[in-house]
Amino acid sequence: MDLTTALAALADGTLTARDLAEACVAARADRPDGRDNPYVAFNAGLLRAQADAADARRRAGAPLSEFDGIPLSLKDNYGTGTVCSGTWPVFAGSPRRLPGAWNRPGGVVSALLARGAVVTGKTRMVEFAFGGLGANGHWGTPRNPADPAVHRVPGGSSTGAPLSLREGSALLALGTDTAGSVRIPAAWNGLYGYKSSRGHLPTNGIVPLSPRLDTVGILALTAADLAAGYRLLTGSAIEPLADGGAFRIGRAPAALWQDCGPGVVAAVEAALDRLEDLFRPVGTVAVPDLEEALALFRRGGLAGAEIFGFLSRELPDWLPNLDIFVGPRIRAAADVLDYAERVAFLDHFAAGAQGMFHDVDVVALPTVAITPPPLADLSDPLAYGRANLLALRNCCVANLGDMAAVTLPVGTDAAGMPVGLQLLAPRGADARLLAVAQVAADHLAGDA
Repeated sequence: MDLTTALAALADGTLTARDLAEACVAARADRPDGRDNPYVAFNAGLLRAQADAADARRRAGAPLSEFDGIPLSLKDNYGTGTVCSGTWPVFAGSPRRLPGAWNRPGGVVSALLARGAVVTGKTRMVEFAFGGLGANGHWGTPRNPADPAVHRVPGGSSTGAPLSLREGSALLALGTDTAGSVRIPAAWNGLYGYKSSRGHLPTNGIVPLSPRLDTVGILALTAADLAAGYRLLTGSAIEPLADGGAFRIGRAPAALWQDCGPGVVAAVEAALDRLEDLFRPVGTVAVPDLEEALALFRRGGLAGAEIFGFLSRELPDWLPNLDIFVGPRIRAAADVLDYAERVAFLDHFAAGAQGMFHDVDVVALPTVAITPPPLADLSDPLAYGRANLLALRNCCVANLGDMAAVTLPVGTDAAGMPVGLQLLAPRGADARLLAVAQVAADHLAGDA
């Protein structure tokens, strides 16, 4: 069941919040292999208690919102505080529970709890969110369910978020996105994903990776569910797109279409061909200083220096025992001497990137350039590094350039793995972008 269907069933009384909670518990119980658990913490009793409280409010005629009783999962870097006399730990992908100060709810969690959303649990992530493949040497790396034969990575750093949706233990999944950490797992699991533009949704109450680049994101089963999730977090509905034919869609520069896995470009091109019936294509756009921005990202950008500084100040005892997939890259950022220059360049790059939207409304490109690699191929650090950078390449542009972004599933690649179409929009155009995504998804589904 998707979120939109569940909202209608709660509203007309054909389902209760407890029914939804029991379906989530049953989905967890049906999982055959504990290694592929999406969660680091899932508490059936606490889930039921939240659902029962929601049902009691509905019986009293006083639901907190239309979302009262809707189950959703939270990435392991979100603090929740105490809910129905219980709580969930925060590990942020590390093997040790973080101090209690990191379990305070921030603006996003406070908003969803105030509207009655039910937390199913805390989902797995790459340690301190520093990676796009989903690998975690402490907790293990769950399999991408799209390939039952080969243990491929599921994408990250919001690793467990898509798996909670795919198994049916949540109807919406919240993650964070610093360089693609919502869009990569959404795309690689055939789901919809939304990355907010910087500052559009509060990031307080979330363990930081890069305070400058961190954004809140949503993963969902449908584009309509993305819009509903946005309504849950903001209280604002998405206005329907008035005239698709007047909407201008441009193509990202060639650098973001190169070095893609077999079948990735073909799937995205086919979707864009179908969307020509709906939107007005305007050719390839120019992104000033794109190559320089990508080169800076390959050198660690801001995130490496910022997470090293954060750990050194706040959690120094964690530094010696970092995950093998994460630790070397964090420690390598200890000697970044040109941080101020990097910030100044990214301010310049973001200003130029916003300028490209003078001639287009959205920019299209593949969400992820490559097929999810088999976990066995990542044991060599150099192989991991190459795959990680290429997986993040097309997504990091939105964070570096301060844009909103969505990903839509548009088929499969030559390996039979899901492929995403990414749409970028200017800073603050989040609601309009989600309206575009819904119209595009409906159109592509109608053509299928």
